[in-house]
Amino acid sequence: MKEIHVKDAVGQALCHDIVRIVIGEVKDTPFKRGHIIRAEDVELLLQLGKEHIYVMEESDYNLVHEEQVAEELYRFCEHPSLSPTPVQQGKIEALANHDGVLTVDVEGLHEINSIGELTIVTRLHGTPVKAGQPVAGMRCIPLLLEAWQLEEAKRLREGKEPILQVYPFVRKKMGIVTTGSEVFAGRIQDAFTAVIQDRVADYGVELVAHEIVPDNTDQIVEAIDKVKSQGAEIIFCTGGMSVDPDDLTPGAIARRAKEVVTYGLPVLPGSMVCIAYLEDSTPVLGVPGGVLYNNPSAFDVITPRLLADVRITKEDCIRMGHGGFQSK
Repeated sequence: MKEIHVKDAVGQALCHDIVRIVIGEVKDTPFKRGHIIRAEDVELLLQLGKEHIYVMEESDYNLVHEEQVAEELYRFCEHPSLSPTPVQQGKIEALANHDGVLTVDVEGLHEINSIGELTIVTRLHGTPVKAGQPVAGMRCIPLLLEAWQLEEAKRLREGKEPILQVYPFVRKKMGIVTTGSEVFAGRIQDAFTAVIQDRVADYGVELVAHEIVPDNTDQIVEAIDKVKSQGAEIIFCTGGMSVDPDDLTPGAIARRAKEVVTYGLPVLPGSMVCIAYLEDSTPVLGVPGGVLYNNPSAFDVITPRLLADVRITKEDCIRMGHGGFQSK
């Protein structure tokens, strides 16, 4: 690129967008890339603080323009659950096509961002998102990029799944098993059910079955089966999740489940959660008492993923320690 004074630029083509920002009033792009500068444009360009501009030189045509780079970077993320914005100021954003949970191939993301001057920036893996919400943006740092960087990115991504995907919330019917002899006997009221209903309301989940049982392993297991038979697609077991001798819920979940992913999670508050799956992959979440008093908590990190049927592994749980501190 060659830098020239704007007064000498009449008849030249702009090689990048020029943005106008008036705080609190306007942000627009009065001059787009490729615009042929006219004599009447000079005064506005000067008002925008553009005494000098860049114009293309013959050697620049061997480089890749930022707009083309943004389009190529979006292709690494392209998925039916996403839509791209038009390229603007050298950047594309990816928008969610529906409510759901964003998943990110973090290692693949790091590969691209390690190449040189390519950048894909995303929301955190596992973040709940709304339809139409931007979930990522992509651009290169310079106006013109050396082509080898893009070729290296293509080589690394060849044959691989998209870096981004939004999984829709598909588990819409929940069952709750409230444990605790004090609740079963009527000595205290069940506080969990209303809290859980409130916390999943944005995800379109309805309560289809609710059982209250004492601190008895056999009865907790039976209650899990009962709410499952009544159509529950996700089951929350509340109470009895600590290390006290009367707290039997984790053991009951373990007896009934085909797989216990974890009892305990590196997320605070609410770390004493239990994540398990039944034989048909119905998720069961043991919910500790800390969820009653803390929002957000481990419950709010895990539950959207379960509702979107994003399978959680032990490795996923270990990685949650980074960013898992939810206290305000």
